[in-house]
Amino acid sequence: MKLVADGNGRLACKDLFTPGKPFSAKRMADGSIRVMELVEKVVPTVQPVRTKEGFLMLPVKLDRKAVAAAIRADRDSR
Repeated sequence: MKLVADGNGRLACKDLFTPGKPFSAKRMADGSIRVMELVEKVVPTVQPVRTKEGFLMLPVKLDRKAVAAAIRADRDSR
C-alpha cells in the first residue's frame, strides 16, 4: 500500500488509521517510519478505607521498593 501525504503532512487511510484512535510515529535510523497504535494500560488501583478516627488507610501493605521499581519501569518504558 502506498500512502501520500497532503500539503499539511497528513496521511489518511481508514483501513489502517481508525478515526479517533491515538498513534505514535517514530523515524527510524534506516529512514523508515514506525507507526504504533497507543493502547491504554490497565492499571490496578487500591481503594483506601476510612477508619473510625477519620484516617484513610490502605487495605494492603505496600512495599516501597516494589512501588519505586514499578514507577521507574514505567518511566523507562517511555
